[in-house]
Amino acid sequence: MLVGVAPDLFFCGPDQKYPMRVKHQVSLARNWGPADEIEQRIRFIIEPWLSVLLKGETSLLARLRYSFQLPQRDGQLPAMRPRMFARCDRHGRMRMVEGFEKRPDDMMAVQRWLQSWEPQMAFYPTPDPESIVNSVVKDVDAIRQRGGKVIFVRYPSTGYMRDQERKTRPRSEYWDRLIADTGCPSVHFEDHDELRNFDCPEWSHLTQSDAIKFTHRLYAIINSDP
Repeated sequence: MLVGVAPDLFFCGPDQKYPMRVKHQVSLARNWGPADEIEQRIRFIIEPWLSVLLKGETSLLARLRYSFQLPQRDGQLPAMRPRMFARCDRHGRMRMVEGFEKRPDDMMAVQRWLQSWEPQMAFYPTPDPESIVNSVVKDVDAIRQRGGKVIFVRYPSTGYMRDQERKTRPRSEYWDRLIADTGCPSVHFEDHDELRNFDCPEWSHLTQSDAIKFTHRLYAIINSDP
């Protein structure tokens, strides 16, 4: 089992609403029935043939608001103007929208959204790495008892996002502790020359082409370790 570790999402407290959305998703999976499966399969057939307009995104007022970049007032968070920059397929794989890295305005909009989200984390208690890691250790042990193997993977992040991760989730206190206490094999992108030079257009995800290259190189690293 490959477990991706995004520091802000993996090492978080129960009060942080955005990461904790996973609880609702787990609840849905546990109560998944025939009707849900049928609906899902029909959606996968129909969705590629439809163009979906996001609510408000096509309105004249929204376009005007996005067109004017007014100076940011002192002491204010960046404007929260998210963009559709990635899609998820039927297998749960997220892919960045093709050509996103060539659209500076969209890249900046997502970057500003990330910047507006990060400072909000200051309102939540600092996550306790010990309690989080101890919980993960129990999960890893349960998987091992069933004959499974867990490999933790730290995927690339760059720019502002990487700087924030170093500041709020120091590697020595979080990632290194996780690997030491679980005893699991791991791959950190900064530890491998072939993985460390990828660029993330909005600081946290790879382009479609780079994601394929990264996957091939990651597979080679994992496959070389018996």
